[in-house]
Parts: sequence; C-alpha cells; structure tokens
Amino acid sequence: MYTVEVNFGVNKTSELDDQVNLIDLLLGSWRMNGQILGREHPIAHTNEAISVFIKIPEEYSLSPKFNNKYVNKYFKEIEDRFSVPLISVLGKEPRCSNICRCSASKSYILFTTYLALECPLYCGECFGVVPLYRIPKTYDDEYYNIICWMSDYQSCDSLQMNCAVGERFGTNQISKLDSPLTRLGLKVCDSIKEVTDKKTYYYLYKGSCKSYTQELSRKCPGCNGEWRLESALHDLFNFKCEKCSLLSNIAWNCRG
Repeated sequence: MYTVEVNFGVNKTSELDDQVNLIDLLLGSWRMNGQILGREHPIAHTNEAISVFIKIPEEYSLSPKFNNKYVNKYFKEIEDRFSVPLISVLGKEPRCSNICRCSASKSYILFTTYLALECPLYCGECFGVVPLYRIPKTYDDEYYNIICWMSDYQSCDSLQMNCAVGERFGTNQISKLDSPLTRLGLKVCDSIKEVTDKKTYYYLYKGSCKSYTQELSRKCPGCNGEWRLESALHDLFNFKCEKCSLLSNIAWNCRG
C-alpha cells in the first residue's frame, strides 16, 4: 500500500465548489474501482492547487489501464474544465499487508477487520492482498458490492471490539451464518466466483466459547460436517469447509 498526493490545479474563473464536487466524484469512482483505499482523504487548498492525499494498493494503481468508465468520465471532466491532475507517489505504507505475487491464485478469501485499510480480497495460497482491479468487475463496471460489504463488516466489527453500544448485534452479524451481513458476504463471494471461476471462501468470526474441548469439536454451521484443520491455515483459520466455502477460527477467548 502506498501514500499518494494528487494535485488539482485551481481554475480561478470557476467556482471552487464545482471543482471540489468533481474531485469527490473522481475519488468515489477510484474507490469503487478498487484503485484507492478508504473513505477519508485529507484535502488541502491553496491559491494554486487542491491537494488530496490518498492510499493505493500498489505503486501503479492509478494507471489509466485500470480505469473504468466512471473514472475516465470524471478524470476527463476535470482535465477539460480545470487541469490535468498531477500524481505523486510519496512512499510505501510501512504497516500494510503483503500484496499477492502469485502468478495465478487458485482460490480467494473474503476477509477484513475493523482496522484494515487494504481491500478485503486475499489469495487463498499466499494470503496476500489481491487488488480488486486484478479480477473482472463484479457490479456495473466496478466493485460496489465488495466495497459496500467491507464497509458494513468493519462497522459491525467495530461495535464488537468497542464493547459498548451494539456489541451483541455486531458480534452476531460477523459470526452467525444466517445474519444479514453474512448472507450479503456470501452473495459477494458468489459474484467473485462467477467472474473468476475460482472458489471464494467466507470467514466467520468466532469470539467466545464455553470450553476449549467443545470448541475443537464444533461442526460447520452450514452442513454440520467436520471442518477442523490439523494446523491453522495462514496462522489464522482453524476451520475450513470445502462444501460450504467457509472459514473460521478457534474462539479467541479459549485458545489453548
């Protein structure tokens, strides 16, 4: 993941709000196309330029070859009405996860947490992050369904981590197979599998249990089959069901 500064030259004959609105539309299009990460982008305005600081998955994520029709539309509007945006890569984010470098991923994992900045698609083999623009579009020439699920998941995960308002609701949403969030996530996995023809696993969070022995013997919530692994997959997932494409962990409160 890299931090980037994008400078938009100010056209003093136009309303500033018009330019800022166009910039917001471009940022939103970049985000829904998987080219930039997160929802918060600091903006600094001077007499000469509007500077926006964003995070991108890879050093070349803003290359025009990844653009979709929406990015091209708003980029051209800004170029025609104001100026060509100047993109400067400032450096690599030191705390980011590794990017997948596999020649071809055999499977994917849909996974995120309340702290994650990276996109929620991981390689099933190396568990490196897979930038969304590496796979075909999953929703109207972008990745709207994946990114909206990620936002909803992180909101629910924040509730259970904060342990204050809505903790039970948040925990149920990320851990129950029949929760609205999980049902949405499974649909997202299906859409990824449809465009890539590759199995996509969904992660079910497990926070607590009554005993370690009971936890080790729990069955897949989808088919009631055996799914415990002999060793943790990617040092995180202790359960894996091939039939239901589900992953889970040994409950965090009772790890032996």
